[in-house]
Amino acid sequence: MVLELSQQQMNLLNANLAESIEDLHDEVLHTDEREMRQELKAKLQQLQALKRQVAAQLQGHQPTL
Repeated sequence: MVLELSQQQMNLLNANLAESIEDLHDEVLHTDEREMRQELKAKLQQLQALKRQVAAQLQGHQPTL
């Protein structure tokens, strides 16, 4: 499935991903249970990969000056 997002929606998605990554990173740092921390790290890596994809899309859609 492919979603078509406007530039504004992409920017909002990118900002939300950045905030979510920051929050999840804090959770990883403050979680004592090893198994839970590993699960959170896996989710964090998924979010970071998604953010990289969104950032690459944004780079491709930026108007040249």
